[in-house]
Amino acid sequence: MQPPVLSVNVETAVDVMIARNTARRAAGLLGFPPSRQAQLASVAATLAELVLKTGTGHTLHFNGVLNEDKTGVQLSVVTPWLAGASSSNVMIALRSKLGDLIDEILLEGDDSPTIITVMWRKESDHVQPTQP
Repeated sequence: MQPPVLSVNVETAVDVMIARNTARRAAGLLGFPPSRQAQLASVAATLAELVLKTGTGHTLHFNGVLNEDKTGVQLSVVTPWLAGASSSNVMIALRSKLGDLIDEILLEGDDSPTIITVMWRKESDHVQPTQP
C-alpha cells in the first residue's frame, strides 16, 4: 500500500457525502482523471449507504496500492454483520451494484468479513496528481 491513507466514519447520512468527497480526493491524489474519481465516489457512496442501513458505525478506508507496475486505489470496510452470510451471495450482490464502476471486488475473512474494492489506473488515466 502507499499513501494516501484516508478514513471516513459512516454514522449519518451526511457521512455518505463525506465518503464521496474523500474518494474523489484519494483518487485525485493518485493521479486518476475526474471521470474515474467520480466512479470511485459512486462506489464509496454505495458502500457508505449500505453500511449506514445497519444502524451501527463503520469506517471506510482508502489506500493507495501498487501491484508491480500498476497503481490503484483501494476502498475497504469491515462488515461484521455479514459473518455467516454466503460469500457467493454477497459477491453476487456487490457485483450487481458495483461491477461496472470498479475493477476488483473481494470479500476477505469469516468472523468479520471485509469488503475490498480496487480501482486500477489505466494507461489513459495518467494525469498529474493533485497536491495535498
